[in-house]
Amino acid sequence: MRKFLLLIALLLATLTEVGAQRHALEDFRFGNYLLGGGMMRDALTLTHSLSDDYTPAALDTMRYLKGWTLYHNQRFSEAATTLRSVGQGSSFYPKSALFGTICLLEEGDIAAAKQSLDSFAASPASEPYGEIVAFERGGIALLEGNIEEYHHWRSEIDTETFSFAEEQLRLDEIAAHRPRNLKPWVAGIASAVVPGLGQIYAGNVGEGVASFLAVGAFATLTATSWHKAETPLNWRTITYGTIGSLLYIGNICGSVASVRIYYQNFQEINYEAVMYSIHIPLRSLFD
Repeated sequence: MRKFLLLIALLLATLTEVGAQRHALEDFRFGNYLLGGGMMRDALTLTHSLSDDYTPAALDTMRYLKGWTLYHNQRFSEAATTLRSVGQGSSFYPKSALFGTICLLEEGDIAAAKQSLDSFAASPASEPYGEIVAFERGGIALLEGNIEEYHHWRSEIDTETFSFAEEQLRLDEIAAHRPRNLKPWVAGIASAVVPGLGQIYAGNVGEGVASFLAVGAFATLTATSWHKAETPLNWRTITYGTIGSLLYIGNICGSVASVRIYYQNFQEINYEAVMYSIHIPLRSLFD
């Protein structure tokens, strides 16, 4: 009797597991269909709550689907958390780990991205992806502005055999393109001597010329009004002189700021270029 009851229990457990797997497979296929059709909101609704009926393997599959859906909806913080929760035993683990790292980079959390990539690299599942991991690490080094570390990871890749040699060469170009060596104090002094010269020094020729003309125009109006009135103590001279002085001071401050803006823009453009370049191999690899 005990053996019979045990057999029944095992049969029920097996049927329950098969039912859960079938349920997860149906959800997974439907979720991919929704994503493929661009129905992002519906896909999010499907993956919003993970069923307790799923087996551990099925749960990992659905975690991947949820994270992938969040990634497509550009909810990168949530996507990173969900993708990184996929277990190492899942066939979706490599894709989840690598795209989880990308999501962290999209959020600007470079430290967490490096930790995530290191964790993946330490797992047995990373063995077929050695060069991709080195490529991603090189990209992260560029995001940090660490050219020496970039070249270290670059040396781990054989461009002649690497499937994404074109993207690697693009990162090489980014690494070789360094910002001009500009100094804010030089820009400030230059604009104090010749209005607008500091902005031209920072690469803003149009703004520099505009500053020179504006300050010069009010300086001319001030001098002309002073000469006609034969005294600086008249309302026109005071008005023109005050406006001219404010423009002159603003021109100096603007020149100093233009150097800082130059470096900020350079970093933002580089960040976007690197992110674009390290996305392509992953998209191509897992399509």
